[in-house]
Amino acid sequence: MRFRKIDTGLRPAHWNMAADHVLLKMSSTDRIPPTLRFLSFKPSSVLVGYFQSVEQEVRQDYCMEKGITINRRITGGGTVYFDPSQIGWEIIAPYRYFKRDSSFLYEIFGRSVAEGLKLLGIPARFKPRNDIEVNGKKISGMGGITLKDSFLFQGTLLVEDKLEELLFALKVPIEKLKPKEIDSVRERVTCIEREIGRVPDREELKEIIIKGFKKVLNMEFYEGELSEEEMREIEKNLAFFSSPEWIYRVKIPEHTQGILTGTHRSSFGTIKINMVVNAEQKMVRSTIITGDFFVHPRSIVFDMERLLKNIHFDEKNIIKIVTDFLSRFKDIPEDEFVNAFNEVFYKWRWVEQGFSPDEANHIFNVNFKPGEEFTPTHFLFPYCAKKVDCSFRYKEECPSCGLCTVGDGYLLAQSYGLESITIVSFEDLMEKFELLKSRGYRAYIGSCCEPFYIKHQEEFRDSGLLGLLVDIENSTCYDLGKAREAYLGKFDSQTELNLKLIKKVLDYVFKN
Repeated sequence: MRFRKIDTGLRPAHWNMAADHVLLKMSSTDRIPPTLRFLSFKPSSVLVGYFQSVEQEVRQDYCMEKGITINRRITGGGTVYFDPSQIGWEIIAPYRYFKRDSSFLYEIFGRSVAEGLKLLGIPARFKPRNDIEVNGKKISGMGGITLKDSFLFQGTLLVEDKLEELLFALKVPIEKLKPKEIDSVRERVTCIEREIGRVPDREELKEIIIKGFKKVLNMEFYEGELSEEEMREIEKNLAFFSSPEWIYRVKIPEHTQGILTGTHRSSFGTIKINMVVNAEQKMVRSTIITGDFFVHPRSIVFDMERLLKNIHFDEKNIIKIVTDFLSRFKDIPEDEFVNAFNEVFYKWRWVEQGFSPDEANHIFNVNFKPGEEFTPTHFLFPYCAKKVDCSFRYKEECPSCGLCTVGDGYLLAQSYGLESITIVSFEDLMEKFELLKSRGYRAYIGSCCEPFYIKHQEEFRDSGLLGLLVDIENSTCYDLGKAREAYLGKFDSQTELNLKLIKKVLDYVFKN
């Protein structure tokens, strides 16, 4: 097999997309020889898959601020970030040169690039279905498209460590992008720079990829360049591939897709499921599992995440995937992972009740599922949302003077017939739970921050009471490093209640 080898250098996204379109179209009519193209992007670019919505996949404000262009690939799959250091490769050829089987192409091309990386001392391997990994970490992804009897198959190599730029440009399944969360993604992704401690130049990278194809597929290459006809056709298509008609061709409302998080705390550790779910299509787009639990090797978790990507959001099927996978390993408590996924399913049920994914993410259920009978009698408020200098900050009562959100919350709760109580410490919360139970009350609504709920999730469950908690709006004692003070009732800053979401939850509870 003799292939033309071309390098189109660093080009803007719309030029590279036009080139993909033209080369595949011309290959399908045998107007160009089978080709290996090397490509890169300048400026940095975010490329959504052919069937994806920019609004749902890309942080457009961040990209605009940083000068990152947005475009759409002609191939399917997920969104990718291309910085100028990365090098992409493409095989454009008629199927007669290879078996007409996408799984076969993924494997032979993935193995080829992995063999090339080994020449740099990187122990890469092909990971079905479409990744190349190093010690369980992704270093390359692949995808392809068919037109008549030809195909375009492409992949990219992560070269320099630009992970933070990638995470801020894409809507990945991480909610707040804190340093700890970014580090958790670093466990899953690597790049050439991190593996060998240097950044090879472009010619060296091209050479190792070529050698990988030669070794695995016995391919031969000759130097070439784009013909005048190819260049003319690319120029003709530039306007279209830079147009909103192309870039925003798929319109799916932004609010219908979001990150649903479910956290389960147990003796095994805290397990947090971060799942990008498209409510309109009822699809799981991607999943990241984090927490302080211990699993060895960590690649077990990464392999499970791969199974929970681009699948139908079906609770029974997701649980079956998880339990079937984990049953292969000893000493991993399947039920604790199932409980963590159940927390995501609770959030999903809030979405089904008309809440956005973001709203659902800030509602915590205790001992009941959305849709089950729930008749609260009390509203529990956090003292930290009262003014620091308020004489009622550490008292159960509130005069509703209008100077903080707790006062407004008291009035709101009263309008629904709820008795309001301010909780001034963790011990006070435990005492109030016992008091409510002793008086025959079964359920409450409250507000607290997510870190407090997660830390004391077992105590909330063990109380036996049915609870519905709404996350607070702004910085918490945990964000400010003052969790101990808050535990003792001595937190000296002020938070705010999310009154808008509290009102929506109350409307739902008392309408149903």
